[in-house]
Amino acid sequence: MKKKHWYIIAPFFTAALIFFDQLTKYMARRDLADEPFTIIDKVFKLKLLSNKGAAWGMFQGRISILSFISIALMAVLIYFFIKIPENKKYHLLRILFIFVFSGALGNLIDRFYQGYVTDFLYIELIDFPIFNVADIYITFAMFAVFILIVFIYKDEDLEFFTFGKPKAKADKDKSESETENGEDNSYAADENTQENTDKNTSQVNNG
Repeated sequence: MKKKHWYIIAPFFTAALIFFDQLTKYMARRDLADEPFTIIDKVFKLKLLSNKGAAWGMFQGRISILSFISIALMAVLIYFFIKIPENKKYHLLRILFIFVFSGALGNLIDRFYQGYVTDFLYIELIDFPIFNVADIYITFAMFAVFILIVFIYKDEDLEFFTFGKPKAKADKDKSESETENGEDNSYAADENTQENTDKNTSQVNNG
């Protein structure tokens, strides 16, 4: 699949993920305001929480800083999404980037419109911090990206993960530039040699 196709698919995929995240949060605010809803007793329940921090309740009250971090993260994701090569082995990586981007944007929307992030998924069995669908997008996608980078992709597969031109591309361009300069110098030397030869021949004829 060519890059231009991904540029069409990605916005629709992102919109669908964000819509589902925002829908679940809306339903949580509407239906869980009075009391939690138990799915599996003492194991898993839906419990509304207005989270003014990051995922799992960290960095409480730092909405401005967290919003800036989210925007910076999304900018970096867009930058590298564009740089990902067209090779089909990167399709999964593109999809995972979309999940991370959607999760970050989903929570950013909450902070902007609500002043907090709506969390409602609570694993009571281990007393795990309450989270939401966007957190799931980010957590599982980042874990999958880690697996791909560490166990699947080779070092040369990840050369595009740089700010600027990848080293292999830069080396190639440098080599091509040196070759062109060498050819230009060789051509100039040939011209000088020819001019000197013509000049000497002319002097001989005049003599």
